[in-house]
Amino acid sequence: MPFFTPSVTSEADAAFTYLTQQCTQLKLTALDLTDEQARSTPTASGLSISGLIVHGAQVVNNWLIQVKEPTREVGEDDYRTVNEKLGLTAMFDGSALPDLDITEAVAIFDEVIDGIEDARAAVDDAGTDLGTEVPMPYNPWMPNDFTMTVRWILWHLATEIARHAGHADIIRESIDGAIAYQLNAQADGEPWPPESMD
Repeated sequence: MPFFTPSVTSEADAAFTYLTQQCTQLKLTALDLTDEQARSTPTASGLSISGLIVHGAQVVNNWLIQVKEPTREVGEDDYRTVNEKLGLTAMFDGSALPDLDITEAVAIFDEVIDGIEDARAAVDDAGTDLGTEVPMPYNPWMPNDFTMTVRWILWHLATEIARHAGHADIIRESIDGAIAYQLNAQADGEPWPPESMD
């Protein structure tokens, strides 16, 4: 069951492994949902599982451009191009609903999860130090008083996706009562509850 992150051997291994694991957890919140359920907002929040999965896909996809090419100045056109390749034509903040059914949204997120391994390979092949400074993107919400590095991007991504996986856990439990342990077991074809808990 992938609920726990596998053992890691280095900081870079940990950063990529935790990011992959948290993306997988977010994706699993959609397991066996109908499109209507995935688009529903059963909590006080305006967030849906569909919206969170597409938002997560865009966030990871966009930041990984900089991880793969840390010294490159990445602009809005770069983000637009890489998102359009995935079939995403607008930016989503998690509360907007994409014009995709949940199967399409999950397929896009699967591509992004595969892209994490591509970024890991790029870092390994180039011998990139996680402390490598990267150009600061222009965003009004970015602080002006810190230095951005590859390390910061990877850990920022892992924590942002973990936060959204938690949002999605609450939404999923509100839809049908399913919890993360159960969804992981189902994804692996294991019984729920585990036989040892009967």
